Amino acid sequence: MKLDINRILDRIGDTETVSAKVDLKEFNYRGVSPFNDPIALSGEVANRTGVITINFTYEYTLHLVCDRCLTPFTHDVKQQVIHTVVRELNSADDDDYVVVPNGIVELIPLATNDIILSLPAKFLCTDDCKGLCIGCGCDLNRSACSCEAKPCDPRLAILDKFFED
Repeated sequence: MKLDINRILDRIGDTETVSAKVDLKEFNYRGVSPFNDPIALSGEVANRTGVITINFTYEYTLHLVCDRCLTPFTHDVKQQVIHTVVRELNSADDDDYVVVPNGIVELIPLATNDIILSLPAKFLCTDDCKGLCIGCGCDLNRSACSCEAKPCDPRLAILDKFFED
């Protein structure tokens, strides 16, 4: 999916509204495809005093499995990003700009980078998820575990006293 911004690159003060659907169903993140539905992209491309900015809002639903309790859950996300667009870079190591030498912005790679870089390292159904019992596998969010408490490794017993007065 391509966005032609050549008209805006040459006209100071011009803006263009953008609305699109980006499909990332094929994207695999840590063995899971979290995007079952297309991502709604909306925003504008603007040339203000010769500086071209892309201001996008992504709206999507993540379909995930909790890393602690293995429960499937969904998470609705609304994410706003702003990029500065240039035709060429002055230095080769500058990642702060979107380079469009021909005036065409590739929306799928841009959206993929924006969204994937914002995904959390751990997917949790709730912030206070208790996870699974390491002994019996019981979901500790739903019921108490019936496992006997195992004694602590005697080499680590001193750590039990760490927070005592």
